[in-house]
Amino acid sequence: MDPYTTAPGRSRWRRGVYAAGLVIPFTASQLWALLVLLRLAPLDGLVGQAFVLVLVGSAVAIWAGWRWTWQLGRDREPEPAPKTRIPT
Repeated sequence: MDPYTTAPGRSRWRRGVYAAGLVIPFTASQLWALLVLLRLAPLDGLVGQAFVLVLVGSAVAIWAGWRWTWQLGRDREPEPAPKTRIPT
C-alpha cells in the first residue's frame, strides 16, 4: 500500500449540483434586482451612470459564479504521482 496516495475525491456531479444550487438563486436575485432598478429608476445623469456600474458588476458576479460552478463540475486531469522522498 502506497502511503502517499490521496483519498478518493467526492464525485464531480455532486460538487456541480451543490455549486449550481448556490449560483442559481444568486443569479435570479441579481436579475430581479436589475429589473427592479430598470423599472423604478430614471436613467439620466448620475443615476444612469450608477446603473451602468451596477449592471457591469452584476454581469461580472454572475459570470464568476457560473465559472466557479463549471470548474467544480468538470472532470479534472489526475494529479501526477508524488516524487519519491530523498532519504536524509
